[in-house]
Amino acid sequence: MTQATIIHATELTASWELALRAERKSPATIKVYRDGVQRYLTWCTGRGAEPMDRTSLNLWIAGLLDAGAAPGTARMRQLAVRRFVAWQIVVGRLPADPFLGLKAPKVDEPVVDPLTDDELRALIRACAGPDYGQRHQRLHHLRDEAIIRLMFETAIRAGKVVSLEIGDVDLTSGLVTIRRGKGGRGRVIPIGPATSLALDRYLTARRGHALADSAELWLGDQGKRFGYDGLGRALRRRAKAAGVEKFRPHRLRHTAAHRWLAHGGSESGLMAIAGWTRTDMLVRYTRAWASERGSAGGLEVESRRPVARRGARHSAPVRLPTARVLSAPVIFLEPSPWGCRPAAPAWLTAPVRMISEVLSPGSPDVCDR
Repeated sequence: MTQATIIHATELTASWELALRAERKSPATIKVYRDGVQRYLTWCTGRGAEPMDRTSLNLWIAGLLDAGAAPGTARMRQLAVRRFVAWQIVVGRLPADPFLGLKAPKVDEPVVDPLTDDELRALIRACAGPDYGQRHQRLHHLRDEAIIRLMFETAIRAGKVVSLEIGDVDLTSGLVTIRRGKGGRGRVIPIGPATSLALDRYLTARRGHALADSAELWLGDQGKRFGYDGLGRALRRRAKAAGVEKFRPHRLRHTAAHRWLAHGGSESGLMAIAGWTRTDMLVRYTRAWASERGSAGGLEVESRRPVARRGARHSAPVRLPTARVLSAPVIFLEPSPWGCRPAAPAWLTAPVRMISEVLSPGSPDVCDR
């Protein structure tokens, strides 16, 4: 009976994945869910365990944790299985939820130290290796520098960085468009002059790539695309060369959040560029140096939300109740000779310019080629 149940559940995963696609779940979310369920069913097959039994699920999760899996990983895999079961109930494949009331593993919230200015400079210097004169290596150096600058300045998630396309970057206006962020929310975020220059240099070198006509912004080796895993490998390689310990790409997002507030940016502005809709995310990403910023004068939690209006410039943010902060995509419009175009107001762009100037092209040992 157990083997028949496992086979039946395995056959249903294709239909479940189709349902997730129909709900417009992101490819990354679908991959995580599919991977979690497949791993669980494989474990059940090897142990002869009943997959729709809470004891089986608890044993699997406990085994993952005992083997050294991160609590967040175990929690996500349990969630994948429970979402799969919930779908089976909706379509009438199961009469009730066998995992009702099952608690998820407790996830610790470690303090993540932001990268220092010296570490950021070292990362950027690592993008100018001895093989800089070779065409494909030169493209890699320029690409990695542009990615590092973009991530520590704008707090873009790594997954959204690799999904950027050529048309999402407007160097004239200094804006980058995230078409579909987490939760399906899009936004337009400003970039500073140093990051714009790094992107321009990369785009110039990109024209000689075999896939130069493709829509993807980032390209890998000749004839290859550049994905999430490639980004992780490339940045960890730069961090190792720079001597930056305990590096992972997500630290750049924490760094961006800290630097935004440290340079006088508003908390509502940080929520706008990071794509957050809940203020608890501010605490999670800026916990490391919160006391240092507080001793420097502190920052007051704001309840500002910009409202897009055609044909009008935004001289100041519009005040709204805190509960409504950033409940819509952050997109600004301002008039131009060619009609309304996206634009970011001064309360967003000023901190970006200050952050960008810390590692500006004026430093020969960092940026000059």
